[in-house]
Amino acid sequence: MTHPSPTATLVQLTDLHVVAEGEAFPGGVDTAAVLAEALAAIEDSGIRPAALVFTGDLTEHGTPAQYRRLRGIVEPAAARLSAPAVYVAGNHDDRAALREHLLGEPPSPEPLDHTVRVGDVRIAVLDSTVPGHGHGQLAPEQLDRPRGELAEPAPAGTVLALHHPPLPSAAPLAASIPLLRRDELGAAIAGTDVRLVLAGHTHVTSSGTLAGVPVWTGGPLASALDPFAPGAALRGLATPSVSRIDLFPGDLITTSVPLGARRTSEVPAAEMEPAIAAFRAAWAG
Repeated sequence: MTHPSPTATLVQLTDLHVVAEGEAFPGGVDTAAVLAEALAAIEDSGIRPAALVFTGDLTEHGTPAQYRRLRGIVEPAAARLSAPAVYVAGNHDDRAALREHLLGEPPSPEPLDHTVRVGDVRIAVLDSTVPGHGHGQLAPEQLDRPRGELAEPAPAGTVLALHHPPLPSAAPLAASIPLLRRDELGAAIAGTDVRLVLAGHTHVTSSGTLAGVPVWTGGPLASALDPFAPGAALRGLATPSVSRIDLFPGDLITTSVPLGARRTSEVPAAEMEPAIAAFRAAWAG
């Protein structure tokens, strides 16, 4: 018995809230620096992800200058990684400015729904934003798209990405701006090849299921929310993270990866490899 290798590895980055030069994010977080640190950590890991998936709230105010700064940070790193950047709109984003100043496309207020193929994996993006509001919603015609497109399975399945998670939330603020009628999305993906739903928005790392499909709400790069804050109190935490998604044949795993954590120990790979091989030999037979 051999340990299978992933079919594909994706890295999710969410709730970046990048601001322009000279602007400030609440709490004094340098969101552009945190994004740069996250991308550097991905490069340093030696992992070569199939895609970088950015699940919304890419900028704080959706201005052209903020998108240009974001683009200037992401594009060089994505090129070095040879990984496409897959962008999802969040409630802090502006569809027209995002298209023009981040994607280099003509500006349009239409939902940013699109599909990206990375090898045998399909990444289907749905724009759950409601312009001018914090909550999310998917129009009937948006749900018709996955029903039609997903009728033909992708060889390694589909990952569905949107900003608002189709889950309840333990954080009162996030619970007040949810994805409305999430059961309709569940009905649209039930029985399809969707293997995982990726979302952000809540600033709380969490997981659940929708119509039997795993849902992963990735941790934010900007400040996280403390789900243990009393009552409706809002307590920000400087605990940025990214998410690693490994897709295996018939299986998957999502892993939260903290950034800037204090390192308490380190054993070189050359010393660990024999130990790992011995452990595998004990059960591989």
